[in-house]
Amino acid sequence: MKKGLSLKSKVIEDQNISYRIFGEGDIDLVIEMGLGAVAGEWWHIAEQLSKQFAVLLYERGRNISKARSPKNIAEELHALLMKLPCKGKITFLAHSQGGLYAQQFARIYPDMVYGIVFVDPLSANDNTYKSVFLTAKEQKKSGFNKSENFVNMKKLASCHLGPVIKLIMRKAPPFYYYDQFSPEAKKYILDELTKAELHDVALEEYRLAHEEKEICQLKEKGDFPKIPIVLITHESEFEIKEIMEFGQTTKEFAVKVEDLWQSLMQEYLTFSDQSILLRANNSGHYIHLTNFEVIMQALQWIS
Repeated sequence: MKKGLSLKSKVIEDQNISYRIFGEGDIDLVIEMGLGAVAGEWWHIAEQLSKQFAVLLYERGRNISKARSPKNIAEELHALLMKLPCKGKITFLAHSQGGLYAQQFARIYPDMVYGIVFVDPLSANDNTYKSVFLTAKEQKKSGFNKSENFVNMKKLASCHLGPVIKLIMRKAPPFYYYDQFSPEAKKYILDELTKAELHDVALEEYRLAHEEKEICQLKEKGDFPKIPIVLITHESEFEIKEIMEFGQTTKEFAVKVEDLWQSLMQEYLTFSDQSILLRANNSGHYIHLTNFEVIMQALQWIS
């Protein structure tokens, strides 16, 4: 078995958290994955990054008896790091909804964070889409609300329809964007996606990432630590084509969706006077799978 395929686990505040450290020495890079993602999606990336960093790749806890709020998730990560070799500052590589958790961690533990690379991050102002796309039909076509997919997957998993889930997911992200996963990684990803608890926790994470009382402080810019930020966003023309294809929308509507998405992400640039924007050419939302070079460019800029 390759080194990246064996996960350890620790119980942190009633959460059984799976993780793996890639590289040697004290952890200096933490990968904060997107909503509903599992470690297999990132194994090959963490292995490449381990040539320059000591990388922590972990899966957030799945016990929803404790609220899956950004604050609780950040505190659980901190407790995990305190049990691992982590004595210096860390840099975050945070994708999608993981961006929200990385910025929450930086606000609570500013002395621990050296910098953050936000990769197509979720904004604390994501609910703005509801005032831009007024009807339920428009909101659904916009793709902003991610909960419906997880509801459907949870139903399939709860009915023990694992083979159906695997059949669907072989043609969906992350496989849609990257088909070079090792056989072990493919199996791990597909097996995890058949577990109802994965989709259950994703729904709770999504709900609380849009609950005003949980995210209001994440909209404030003044109390964000003075750290370097790299914001990596997808290429607009690439994403407009995908919105038109998967949402069956007009180009005019797709442009409206994309303009809002980009404007929300670019709010992160206002959080620090040490911030830069990078665009990932020929990439949609899964930039880490389609344009690894820009990830390395961002990490080198922060370093």
